Amino acid sequence: MDEILIVHKNERRAVELADLTEARLRGSHVVRRTVSNPEPGDPDGPPPDVSPKLVISLGGDGTLLYAARTWGLSGCPVVGVNMGRLGFLAEIEPERFMDVLDSILDGRAEISERTVMDFCVVREGREIHRATVINDAVINKGAPARILNLKLSVGGTEFWNYRADGLILATPTGSTAYNLSAGGPVVYPGLKAVLVTPICPFTLATRSLILPLHFDVEVIIGEKASDVLLTADGQQIVRLLPLDRIRVLRSDSVVRLVSNPQRHYLDSLRIKLGLYYEQPS
Repeated sequence: MDEILIVHKNERRAVELADLTEARLRGSHVVRRTVSNPEPGDPDGPPPDVSPKLVISLGGDGTLLYAARTWGLSGCPVVGVNMGRLGFLAEIEPERFMDVLDSILDGRAEISERTVMDFCVVREGREIHRATVINDAVINKGAPARILNLKLSVGGTEFWNYRADGLILATPTGSTAYNLSAGGPVVYPGLKAVLVTPICPFTLATRSLILPLHFDVEVIIGEKASDVLLTADGQQIVRLLPLDRIRVLRSDSVVRLVSNPQRHYLDSLRIKLGLYYEQPS
């Protein structure tokens, strides 16, 4: 029998839906469960040696990011049920989930392939950290009231100097996350691109860039910088030093998300951003 993994927030509504889902699947599938973002040693943490054919995420976008980064990069579909508020990634409503689950099990569900982004941190010519992000890698300052100096290199040529609170390197999927809050553009998730968006830039002339993902993109930390952090998908943190280099790498991986059968991506975007319109008379 195929193995299905349920990843859920440790709160009442998500636990209740996880119980119902497990009861629905038990007998026809091997069902495993884990809470999202468990603490080390948590008995409800990830079960060992799990190779699921389907991952069910019951929570918000943070829960889905954890589930997709941990298991979804292997290629198995991930379905996100929105138990939070906005839910750009976790787009299935709880009351519709059982119908969507039936369509997945019957092979009728529509799957959206999302481009991910690999990056590495290079210090004194040596790679010290590598990770894959679904939304974004964010460079920002740990100390308040301090401006960062960052250099952007494209294709091996220094392209732009930023003076800002930080910099966001986002995927098209992540364009509706921190990138959007920082004034960056919304990019259709099927495109292969990297978005470079400054956080509170010192000059109004500084704007976001959308670059092809195959370009050699690199960010260099200023030589006088201190207390700089890099956060991957809001869940992994690396401390950076002056002259560290953050390189965007090509990735062959994709994340396969189950789409909402009741709503196209652009319709979801319009609703979640409040972009209502009137039909012409």
